[in-house]
Amino acid sequence: MTQHCSPRPIALALALALAGALPHGAVAQPAATVSQQNYDLPAGPLAATLNRISREAGLTLTVDSQLVGSRRAAPVRGTLSPEQALHAALAGSDLELVKTTAGTYTLRPAPPATGGETSLKPVTVTATAERSGTTEGTGSYTSGVVTIGKGEQSLREIPQAVSVLTRQQMDDRGVTDIRSALLTAPGVTTVANDPGGHFYSRGFFIQSYQFNGVPLERQLYARGSAFNSDMSIFDRVEIMRGPQGLFEGEGDPSGSINLVRKRPTHALQLGLTAKAGSWERYGAQVDLSGPLNESRTIRGRLIVNYEQADSFRDHIDSKERTVYGAFDIDLGPATTLGFGFSREKPEGTIDWGGLSGYADGSMPHYSRSTNLGARWGHADKTQDTWYADLVHRFNDNWKFKASLVEVRESNDIKYLLRAGRLGPPNTVRGDAYAFDMYSKNLGGDFHVTGDSTVLGRKLALTAGANFSRQRSADLWGWIRNYEELGGAYDRPSVSPEPSMADILAANRMDDGYRSNKKGLYAMGRYQLAEPLSLVLGTRLSSFEQTYVSDGIWGYSASTAKESKKLTPFAGLTYAVNGQWSVYGSYAEIFKPQSQRDVSGSFLAPVSGVSYELGLKGELLGGRVNTAFALFRTKQKNVAFEDGSVPQDIADIRCGGTCYTSSAHLLSQGFEAEVSGEVARGLQLAASYTYTHTRYRSNDVPSVGYDISANTGVPQHIARVWGNYRLPGEWSRWTVGGGLRSQSHSSDFAYFGRTQGGYTLFDARIGYQIGKNLSLALNIDNLTDKKYFQSISYDNNYYGAPRSFLLTLQYGL
Repeated sequence: MTQHCSPRPIALALALALAGALPHGAVAQPAATVSQQNYDLPAGPLAATLNRISREAGLTLTVDSQLVGSRRAAPVRGTLSPEQALHAALAGSDLELVKTTAGTYTLRPAPPATGGETSLKPVTVTATAERSGTTEGTGSYTSGVVTIGKGEQSLREIPQAVSVLTRQQMDDRGVTDIRSALLTAPGVTTVANDPGGHFYSRGFFIQSYQFNGVPLERQLYARGSAFNSDMSIFDRVEIMRGPQGLFEGEGDPSGSINLVRKRPTHALQLGLTAKAGSWERYGAQVDLSGPLNESRTIRGRLIVNYEQADSFRDHIDSKERTVYGAFDIDLGPATTLGFGFSREKPEGTIDWGGLSGYADGSMPHYSRSTNLGARWGHADKTQDTWYADLVHRFNDNWKFKASLVEVRESNDIKYLLRAGRLGPPNTVRGDAYAFDMYSKNLGGDFHVTGDSTVLGRKLALTAGANFSRQRSADLWGWIRNYEELGGAYDRPSVSPEPSMADILAANRMDDGYRSNKKGLYAMGRYQLAEPLSLVLGTRLSSFEQTYVSDGIWGYSASTAKESKKLTPFAGLTYAVNGQWSVYGSYAEIFKPQSQRDVSGSFLAPVSGVSYELGLKGELLGGRVNTAFALFRTKQKNVAFEDGSVPQDIADIRCGGTCYTSSAHLLSQGFEAEVSGEVARGLQLAASYTYTHTRYRSNDVPSVGYDISANTGVPQHIARVWGNYRLPGEWSRWTVGGGLRSQSHSSDFAYFGRTQGGYTLFDARIGYQIGKNLSLALNIDNLTDKKYFQSISYDNNYYGAPRSFLLTLQYGL
């Protein structure tokens, strides 16, 4: 029986990708001239494994992507010829390697086990590759393709700075939540608190988060979100720095974070993970994925993750339980429907207030284990997330994608907040707070992408629409001076736990937040000349957000809206050669603000412009990505804390902190990044960021602090991490290490607190016990340096001491 190949074959990038990396006129040697070499490749996506073997060996392999699909490669280990390595990778795939008369290679379905013959001829392909940004199983610290800009684009095609935190890097570094993930990214810093935290990039607060390309409002203080997320369900994190107004309608100059979930696989795979570490940390994970029918048109995935830990601080603990299920269904050869659901339940005792300091900004000699909060402080959260998407491929060039994401989140939080300074005079007070918050966030994105030819030149088009809709209801209250003044306020609290009823009886607030945002966007990338492309785009946005409050000061409501706001974007990319590109971009900034002034009204939207110049390189056949960027951002109407408002008024009218929009800002700097396999067996992620932020006018807030100090953003940040597999007989071993370094910074400096610079060293050692079993030991803060992770008001947090994490993994 003759088996027919796909009518629309798409070549995988399994041909000679080294051409751009070779000197001019050089030709990669055919496989016959490549000697045997030592391989130690784990099981992973078949396309990625075949690509790596053929690329390193200098042989040409052309196949039909429909054949490979999401099949998994078997582990390839030992001293083998390239052809033997390819055969080993194909074990169990139902595919076989075929050498053509031209000396190249292709694949075809293996003959039936009965030995029957097949009349299928080898498939030779010359069409464009269908690219995928999936990083799971690649073993790489980089990805040549990202989806944060809609569709699948290479990093070199995007005229903005983009970084990718891959699944391999997260696994090697022991990353478990969004906080630890972002703190490995270039230039990202944090102002910490429990159970969340605030992140900054390029001097500005990061408020833009996407889930599989769908923008959602996720980090709103005291409005139903103590934002965090378990990373066990995500394949990668894509970080775009600079304004993202084109696709989101909001142009945060800090950038946007896109969390891309794991998908079901075409081949059966099972992952089992067990962890044990410092401070009674334990964890276990099961990850099962594969086809659910013989034709593999229905695929499923189930992830169950559990972690618990105490802390280096007294009376602090945490527990995280996550369940994720997903299905992908091929409705036809060109259409795939996907849907999934996750439930995350983090809970534990917390220390919201941190450590108090003296009036002159100095600190007592606290032990890092000191916790001044109450033992009854806790944060319990349930977060349910639904995912649905539909992808239809019209042909090799055009594709439509529709995505919906809904997040429902409830928070039960209670804590003792210490505010003020240690004496003399002693102005510290202990206020008891309780929150019962619920939010529902729905978002959708619908877009079409494709290529066409205009006047003999390539034109890539993206057009679409998206929306987000949030509703929150927050019941909260406080008891001022719950813990009496006087005494030693550098000692842990001994106050009894108040009931929710007691707190609400003292001061009760019923707040609500409604937000509706929608927009249409379009972008085109036109090839003006063979090396030069012009990128133009715009978005038409509308939004309306309303805040209502009913409490001890009576009922109040405020609404802000904007209709048909245009946000343009322009960029140029120039391909210097097959490896390097230069780019420049211009973006306008339009950002609705959720902060309120002393009257309880929303601040006016932020506006401004951003410029960026950069150089990007795709080296060593795509195994390494490099980027260098210069950026300059001007903003006005930016929210700043209004320190002139008494705390009791701020609690009532502003939800804890009032703001003004009184200054114009200038942020500028430089970024450099290298990621990928820079040498055989060595995966590297290294970055350096310089950021300087200052006022552009004299209208500085009355409290008179430096904006660069306000956000706690250091001018210099360096992050380096590498993991190396030893060669030859030592190939079962991997060794890794790196540093996290930043210069001094100051946070809320009108209180006199300055955060010094620090450098931390981390290390890792791993061992491949058997074919599918590995063991790794991670050591963070190797030198046990004592430092402050962040300072905020009078609430200061030490960074973690030296810690250990032992991870045992089984993969099938």
